[in-house]
Amino acid sequence: MLAAATAIVTATACWLAWVRVHDAMAGEFEARLGRVAATAASQISPETVADARLLGEDGSGYLAVQVQLVTLSSATGLANASLIDATRMTLVDARLAEDSERFPSALDTLAGPTLALALRGQAMISPAYVHNGVTLRAALAPVLEGGRAIAVIAVEAEPAYLGPLESLARRLSLIALLSLAAIAGFAALLVRNAFAAARLERRLSRAENLAAMGQLTATLAHEIKNPLAIIRGSAERLQRGDAEQQRMAQFVIEESDRLSRTVARYLEFARGEQAPRENGDALAALEATLALLEGEFRARRVTLERSRGGDGSATVRLDPESLKQVYLNLLLNAIEAMPEGGSVRVADRSALGFIEIEIADEGLGIPRELLQRLATPFVTTKPQGSGLGLFLARRLAQSAGGTLAIESSEGCGTTCTVRLPRVKE
Repeated sequence: MLAAATAIVTATACWLAWVRVHDAMAGEFEARLGRVAATAASQISPETVADARLLGEDGSGYLAVQVQLVTLSSATGLANASLIDATRMTLVDARLAEDSERFPSALDTLAGPTLALALRGQAMISPAYVHNGVTLRAALAPVLEGGRAIAVIAVEAEPAYLGPLESLARRLSLIALLSLAAIAGFAALLVRNAFAAARLERRLSRAENLAAMGQLTATLAHEIKNPLAIIRGSAERLQRGDAEQQRMAQFVIEESDRLSRTVARYLEFARGEQAPRENGDALAALEATLALLEGEFRARRVTLERSRGGDGSATVRLDPESLKQVYLNLLLNAIEAMPEGGSVRVADRSALGFIEIEIADEGLGIPRELLQRLATPFVTTKPQGSGLGLFLARRLAQSAGGTLAIESSEGCGTTCTVRLPRVKE
């Protein structure tokens, strides 16, 4: 708002300066030209006009007026001077006698309203007009007889002030444009700083949220340890049933142990400790995760399409629990993206020392404006989501020297590709 007001003030000041200079120069020109016309008219008598009208070039009146107008034009640098009678006919012309005398005056067309007022007895200055490619202005002074105009002396001159005014207009326009450019640059700088401050504020807010989340996670991790121990003990007792119960109980025990180790890692992270990095089998962890989610697939009416690349194992710099955490986050996201059921395609393939795991769904897809911001804390497409699942999955993949790529388009589903470098055996 301030920049716009400053720009308006600058442009207005330049315009007012030009108007003042224009008025001053035009006023001086009009006064000088008006004095010349009035002086010439005062020296012509009604008898002289009558003689020039009656006898033309053969009369003494014509000769007297012509000498006066030619002398006046030469002495004052006029473009032309002429005597026009009440019928708007040119009686005497200082420069164009043969072409214009005894014919209607060109001023009747070029400055008709001004000529009409002059023939009513008023001294007038015409606006600028163009005649034979030259810009001119005319001063008209009446020749009176008994208070009535019987003729008009018209003196024409080039308004020499127009050239300097055009030059001044260009300079003032340049000044205004430079001022506007400077103001625009300053405004852009202010806007940029405002956006930078807003981004910094968002980052600080996110950092505060992450710090608070870290404290909450450490507290929750500590409180989860005891319930996990109880769950594991109960699952061990359930192993006394039939084979299916034993199988389900073993899943509970394994996942309880995995959660216990995950909780331990969170506590180490909260305390600033760094546990030694363990290797894991990316393919074995994938198969174990798919087996764990068999019941979830059936309950959600989701079909699993599994495509194998042929390798039996793939050792990577990520422990089995972390690998399962990555797969679980991606597979659960795929299932939740298809509330009416559908198909999840899981494929693995080798690529130049890497193992790639691709998980694709047939869901609604992700809007383009959110796609670039996914895997960022608190950025999610779920109404009740936090965005931390993809964030942790990407962080885990990056910690092993790999990547997590997400491709999606609305209405066409989403494909997540985990790419991890193999560990040389």
